[in-house]
Formats: sequence, C-alpha cells, structure tokens
Amino acid sequence: SMQRLSSACMCLGPTARIWGRTMASVTFRGPVQEHIEEKLQDAFKPAHLQVVNESHRAVTDESHFHVLVVSDKFHGLSRLQCHRSVNELFTGDDGSLKFHSLRITAKTPDAWEANQSVPAAPRCTGKGDGRKATDASGL
Repeated sequence: SMQRLSSACMCLGPTARIWGRTMASVTFRGPVQEHIEEKLQDAFKPAHLQVVNESHRAVTDESHFHVLVVSDKFHGLSRLQCHRSVNELFTGDDGSLKFHSLRITAKTPDAWEANQSVPAAPRCTGKGDGRKATDASGL
C-alpha cells in the first residue's frame, strides 16, 4: 500500500539521479516535493540538491521534508541566514510553513566537499499541530 512507502529522494546537480527506498518497486514523488525541488533549483542553482520526504504516517501526506542544498549562494552567510533563506521560500504571508516540517542542511560547495555528512533526523512523536496531509493547491 502507499502508506508503507518509505522516503524518496531526488538528487539534482552533477549527480542527476533519482533514488528511493520503498516496500514496493514504486517511488512516490508528489506535487509538494516537486514544488520544493523547483523552488530550491530556481533560488539557489545548487551544485547538489536532495529533497527527502520524511513524512512519518504516509509518504503521500507530504508533511515532513529534509532538504540538503549545496550552493555558492551560501558563501559569507551564517548558518542561521542560510536556513532562513531556504525557509522563506516555503512560508505563507502569515510567516507559517506551508507544510508541517522542513529540516534544512545548507552548505557551500567547499563545506560539502570537506564533509558530506548530514545530521540525523530528530524523532517525531507524530503529535504535531493537528495538520492533515499537505494540500498542494495551497503552495
């Protein structure tokens, strides 16, 4: 079933490949993930990009994402400034995120070349703020 699908990831840039882990041989990439990928590509022209759907209930909920963005546009910015520049692409007029969770790893190409590690995701209780599956029409 679709609820048993695990995370899927699209890697862009020099690697230009798609990979994912699934219970079946199907990889789910929904409209929210595609929207995130497009916005990050347009804004940062990344050397490397991964967008991973980490939604804990059903991958089709598209509620939790991790983005790894490697871009020259992060040169000279603090870690907080890098995260804010990514986060602001996905907030509404009221400043709230348009989906439940966005975990960000933002690095310059030099930093990525020196260390390609990515922090592990924190454990999610699933209690959240009561939001349901993300409505892609509101993006």
